[in-house]
Amino acid sequence: MKTNSFWTSFKKNFWFKPTVYTLVAVILAYGTYLIDALYANGKSKVIPSIFLTDFDLASTIISTISSSILTMTTITFSSILVVLTTFLSQYTPRSVQNLINDTPTQRVLAAFASSYVYTLILLLLLKGGKKQEFYLSPSFAVIAAIICVFVFVYFVHHVANWVKVSNLIHQITQKTSERIRTSLPIKENQKGSDDHSDRMDRFTYILHSLKGGFIQRIDRDAIINQADNDQASVKILYTTGQYVLKGTPIIAANSEINKEKYLGFIKLGPDKEPIEDIDLGIRKLAEIAMRAISPAINDPNTAIDCIEQMGLILSKLSNHSLPGDYFYKNGQLRLILKQPDFNEYLYKSFYQIRHYGKNDISVITEIIKALHKIVLNGSPSIKETIWEFKDYILNGVNYEALLPLDIDYLLEHVNRLAEECSKPKLALDGFSKKYIKNGQPH
Repeated sequence: MKTNSFWTSFKKNFWFKPTVYTLVAVILAYGTYLIDALYANGKSKVIPSIFLTDFDLASTIISTISSSILTMTTITFSSILVVLTTFLSQYTPRSVQNLINDTPTQRVLAAFASSYVYTLILLLLLKGGKKQEFYLSPSFAVIAAIICVFVFVYFVHHVANWVKVSNLIHQITQKTSERIRTSLPIKENQKGSDDHSDRMDRFTYILHSLKGGFIQRIDRDAIINQADNDQASVKILYTTGQYVLKGTPIIAANSEINKEKYLGFIKLGPDKEPIEDIDLGIRKLAEIAMRAISPAINDPNTAIDCIEQMGLILSKLSNHSLPGDYFYKNGQLRLILKQPDFNEYLYKSFYQIRHYGKNDISVITEIIKALHKIVLNGSPSIKETIWEFKDYILNGVNYEALLPLDIDYLLEHVNRLAEECSKPKLALDGFSKKYIKNGQPH
């Protein structure tokens, strides 16, 4: 299990594809050199003369192509740095990972790095090998250069699309929605969870952290399997993203367990690892929205797009079953690990936007519209949750910054939500008494 996790992380490294491509380029360069040697020995007479050059011309062509590819590689790196700077300053630091993990970006860099290494090794082999009458190597170098030209044109188009915030928002939404679809089952009628409060007193065997750091990953399946082998029940006292100090109690069990094994299932590091999950997708959209409504950028339309997409994500999430805190194997409780529920996702989506957008009627109204979208296909319990949450949003609005037409516009969408939740509509007087007091929220 740990090997699979290491291999997955290894493949996601920014340098993985360039390294693989470069190793292949080294092999191809040596293969090209052998083809040259084979032709020089007169063992092959099928290569057209148009592809052959003498030593001086071959050396000139390969050295020119090598320096040109290096120039294109430098420009590519500069373009990536510009995009990264844009993401950091205008969107969210968490979105940098989207570009770094982007497969086309990695392949473009891999193509340039491997082509440069290929031509450079060809040049070294050409000058270090036996002199011969004709060479085929420059033809292969020209083919590599043509490929790099097309790759460079593609990369310019790709970067132009990447810097568009609308594309970034769409990609985050698509990835998060796909994560929901593939990792969570469709919600069905379920029995309520059992009362496990009587089990807590049995967790008396405590394991302490051997070092401090953020919890980057918890290998849940490995812990469940190991606990089943040990006939034990285990409780993780912290969740992913939390910081633990050295010596802090981190695992509790109902019997003695192997300390090294279980602590090895929890990965600690100096920073929070950006694991691509539902929570991270929602956080990215929320941070982009907050940057958009900040005085420095002042782009409420981008914030509205983010809120709309968060409503779409939460709507899909409301129709799927979220994992509980208790995990069983062979009918026995093996792991207790706190998992986020729908209410937590809902709160994390809008609490910061509500605070920083409390003066903007377009932002507040868009949140109400997003809540309306969530309840369209939601269960009665989801509708009740959303209806109560709308009070949290409305009580945080700065009504002194709103004009009567703003209030009317907001009330119209609140009543649409009320209708969908099977609640009585609010008149203007009732809305004012409930949420506004002398122009101030209460």
